Amino acid sequence: MTERLDTETVVDGRYRVLHRVGSGGMATVYLAHDLRHDRKVALKLLHRRFAEDEEFVERFRREASSAAGLQHQHVVSVYDRGEFDGTYYIAMEYVEGRTLKDLIVTRGPSPIGIAIDYTRQVLQALRFAHRAGIVHRDIKPHNVIVDDEGRAKVTDFGIARAGASDMTETGSIMGTAQYLSPEQAQGHPVDARSDLYSIG
Repeated sequence: MTERLDTETVVDGRYRVLHRVGSGGMATVYLAHDLRHDRKVALKLLHRRFAEDEEFVERFRREASSAAGLQHQHVVSVYDRGEFDGTYYIAMEYVEGRTLKDLIVTRGPSPIGIAIDYTRQVLQALRFAHRAGIVHRDIKPHNVIVDDEGRAKVTDFGIARAGASDMTETGSIMGTAQYLSPEQAQGHPVDARSDLYSIG
């Protein structure tokens, strides 16, 4: 499999690739057309260099299983997951908008009222996740998508921890350095309070 899919490629006999949206540390995201349900989806494909790495595959699967159980207006919905041409994919709700990071870079700091509104929406999403026993562990502006009407949605539950189950070994550090809580940066166990620190 190539690192970049051609347009018109049909993934798993169902998702026709329209164009590349972006790429992160673990995966590349494409806008695709779900032929079965006639809708746009964000198709996230694990980079092939990670496809044979059990830890990365587990993180990728965990994102799908963690987020699939979270049906909330401020959480990006996960529709499907599977394997394609030697790697793994997740099909998610496509949100027409930009990441909060993009908005900050292009517009500068948000006015206080808007910043509070975004924060409240993210808090609503995380309250819902925390009540389900899921800690996101990588809250940052890159993982919040804002649509044209100012609705915010949290995405990327790739390193989320569900309940007492923890994929990483004790003492390992995962997350984005600028937003890590002190306990997470030190490799200690984290809980909902770590997400609240990251939001702050």
